[in-house]
Amino acid sequence: MKITAVIAEYNPFHNGHLKHLRIAKRETQPDALAVLMSGSFTQHGDVCVYDRYTRAKWALQAGADIVLEMPAVYSLSHAQGFAEGALKTLSMLGEFTLSFGTESDELQDLNMAAEFMRSESRDMSDLLKGYLGQGYSVAKSRTLALENIRPDIANMLNSPNNILAVEYIKAAAAYGGKIGFHSVERKPDDGKKYLSSTKIRELMREGRDISPFVPQYVYEESEAAASTEKYGIISTYAMKAMTAAQLAEIHNIGEGMENRISQADFTDMSGFLGLTSRRYTRSTIKRIAACATLGLNKNLAALAKSEKPYCTLLAVKPSKKKTLLPLLAASDGYFFYKHSDCPEDCPVRPLVDLDEKAAKIQNLCR
Repeated sequence: MKITAVIAEYNPFHNGHLKHLRIAKRETQPDALAVLMSGSFTQHGDVCVYDRYTRAKWALQAGADIVLEMPAVYSLSHAQGFAEGALKTLSMLGEFTLSFGTESDELQDLNMAAEFMRSESRDMSDLLKGYLGQGYSVAKSRTLALENIRPDIANMLNSPNNILAVEYIKAAAAYGGKIGFHSVERKPDDGKKYLSSTKIRELMREGRDISPFVPQYVYEESEAAASTEKYGIISTYAMKAMTAAQLAEIHNIGEGMENRISQADFTDMSGFLGLTSRRYTRSTIKRIAACATLGLNKNLAALAKSEKPYCTLLAVKPSKKKTLLPLLAASDGYFFYKHSDCPEDCPVRPLVDLDEKAAKIQNLCR
C-alpha cells in the first residue's frame, strides 16, 4: 500500500495547509494520505486554539484519509525530539513518503545538510561546545557553528520549516530506507490568500476577519477558539505550586533553570516569558510551561524513548477503515481506536493519560 504522510499541527488549519495536502496528493499519488497531528499542544509550547477532533475533521475535509494523534511527549520536544518522535510514531504505517513544507524545494540540498549534521566534524563539535559554554541554546549554537564552517547550510537552516525538514531526514536514517521524502515549497503571496497560523491567531485575538485565509468550514467554527489568557492562569498556577526539586524533574528543564523559575517573581504568563535568555529561547520557555502544566517529566520522556511506538486514531474516512486500521493494529506498536482502549497495564498507559490530560486542559481554556 502506497502511503504519503504529513506531520502537522493545524493551529488553526488554513489555506496553506489545504494547498500542501492537495499538492502532496497530486504529486505522490498515494493510496492513502495520512496526517500525524499534534493533539492539544504545539511544538512551540502553545495550547491549541481548537480541539484535536475538530482539527482532525478539517484535515479529512481537506483530503486526508486518516488522522492520528502525535503523543504530547513528542509534540512538546525540541526540533530533534519532535522529528524523531513523529517518525517513530509514523513507523507504525510501515513504508511511506513523508511530505513537508520548506522554504526550498531542493531535496538534494536538504539531504546534503542532513548528512553533514549527522557526520558532525571535530571542528563543528568544538565550536558547538564553545557557543554552548557562552550560554546559547543548542539550536543557536549549531547555527553559529555552521556559519563558521558551512555558511551555505547555516543559511538554509534559518527557517523553522527547513530545520524540521533536515531533522526529519536525519531521523529517517534509523529506518533503513523505508521513508521517502517529498517537499512542497512555501511561496509568499503578500497576505492575499495565505497567512501563517501565527498571523491568523493574531487576527483572531484582535477580533479581525480570518475568512480570506482559511477554508469556509474552518471559518464557520472560528468562534469556539481556546483562550490563551485562561491557559496562562492555569499554567502559572501549576508552576507556582511546584518546588524547585519538583521543577527539576520536568521535561526540558535543566542547568539550574528550576531555581530561576522558583525564585522568579512572576504572576502571569507574560512575566514567566521574561525568563528567556540565550540558552532558553521563548519557545523553550513556553514548552517548559506546558510540560510543567501537564506534569510531563523526565521519566515520561525516557519511557517514550525506550518503549515501542503508539498512536491513537482521531479521524478516518469510512472508505479507508478496512485497509488502514488493520495495518496499524498489526504493526509493531500500540494502536488505539480511542484513548480509553488503552489497558491499565499497558506500558505506554502513562503517556496516553498525558495526552488525555492535555486535552482536558485545552478544553478548560475554550
